[in-house]
Amino acid sequence: MRWLVLGLLLLLPAASAVDIGGFELDDGKIVGTYMPAGLEGTISCYENDNHIMDVVYRNDSIEISIHYFDALDKIISRNPFLKDELERALMEQAIAPINISGTSSFNLEYGGCTIELHDIPTRFFRVICDKIVITGLDYTVNQQKENVVKLERDNFSATLFSDTFMEVSGNNITAYGNLMLVSFSYVEEKEIEHAFINKTIGGEITINGYSKNLTDYVSYFGNISVVPEALHRGKIVLSVTGEDKSGGKIVKINLGKDVCICSDFSLSLDGREIKRASNFNDILDPDDDGLEPEYYVLSSVYGDEGMFLLVTIPHFSEHQLIIQFMVENTAARTAAIFLGFLVIALASFYMFKK
Repeated sequence: MRWLVLGLLLLLPAASAVDIGGFELDDGKIVGTYMPAGLEGTISCYENDNHIMDVVYRNDSIEISIHYFDALDKIISRNPFLKDELERALMEQAIAPINISGTSSFNLEYGGCTIELHDIPTRFFRVICDKIVITGLDYTVNQQKENVVKLERDNFSATLFSDTFMEVSGNNITAYGNLMLVSFSYVEEKEIEHAFINKTIGGEITINGYSKNLTDYVSYFGNISVVPEALHRGKIVLSVTGEDKSGGKIVKINLGKDVCICSDFSLSLDGREIKRASNFNDILDPDDDGLEPEYYVLSSVYGDEGMFLLVTIPHFSEHQLIIQFMVENTAARTAAIFLGFLVIALASFYMFKK
């Protein structure tokens, strides 16, 4: 069996905690700032009983191997020129749909299989195909539900989710249809994993600046989509859509330090101000307050590094979510001071005139 290899190098981040990276193609290798890190093992993807590709996680890199079939391998082994041309064509076909330069998300579709990576602090990986087999794991594997598996070792933990049941045999895992890996870095973030198990988290958007090319969005459950409508200094307008029958969902909003221009802010949904949840556990149930949305600030990363917000939206169609920082209008303040002095001056003038 021959294969083509795309190498994905992992560079340790030197940026703030709330940030997005950017993929680059370097000598045939995709280089990122974060990449989903911490997992070591091989994820093999199958479609129609054919072995399509492998995603090999190593300590410091990820390799994607695209396979072609044994019968074809035997034919091209007799013709080196045909082999070189086929390998080149497969590589070009695999990379062609990807616009990776400077982007924070990476999707590869080949042979009916799709993989998705995001270059953000949340360690995230998704694969869609008929059958997914994970081997070579050196972790404590705990099957929490038939479609939820927890991986743990030292300070690393990750949770695997699928829409259907997963088979666990020792340290080998088999999933069908789709597989999603999610791993968070902060203690409070790890508690969000319960929202994944209950499928109450809709998605996560990272906003690292007041420009749409400084944003990244991951959809988790309910086909939830969060799109920046307008990004003006001090004001963020988001369009939030989802399936009508998806029920209440949590949206995680990561704001970079350059976005959080002051400590005072307000949130509104469809023109109505959102109240702050009383505690962290309250926000994890998006339906406990009826039709009232709520928000919560994850305090562990609040400050110079940026801010993580959780917003509950109790029902879905299409909504407008606005985050407004209470920025003092310097020009208006200056004009008011000037006007005040002018009034005093005029009053003094008339008083002395009398």
